[in-house]
Amino acid sequence: MYAAAELAGWPDFTALVQDEELWNLACRAQAEIMTLPRYGQAGEHMAKAMGPRETARTHQAIEADMLPLDYQAFNRFHHGGKVRAQDVETMYDCLAEGRSGGHPMPALRTLLSRLEAHAAV
Repeated sequence: MYAAAELAGWPDFTALVQDEELWNLACRAQAEIMTLPRYGQAGEHMAKAMGPRETARTHQAIEADMLPLDYQAFNRFHHGGKVRAQDVETMYDCLAEGRSGGHPMPALRTLLSRLEAHAAV
């Protein structure tokens, strides 16, 4: 979700989910990651339960609970620099794990490609 937020310029989650193409891509990537063997049955259940609407509701609720803190400003700061590099490394690890298990991980590949292109600008 933070990769999608970065690509969109860190808007609040209500605005982020309005970019349906990006939001759905991020949610598909999330599901691909959650269904990896490392997450077991719990991950399978989470992938089914955490579709685009539920993921949006979850993040919007967190955002509301954090007020008056600007949740996305915090995320932009926290998920920048070293943590961003760790986030991206984790996504690449998940991509490699999925591919080695015979899962092409198309949404995660696309999200990572877009993130790389965005970082290059």
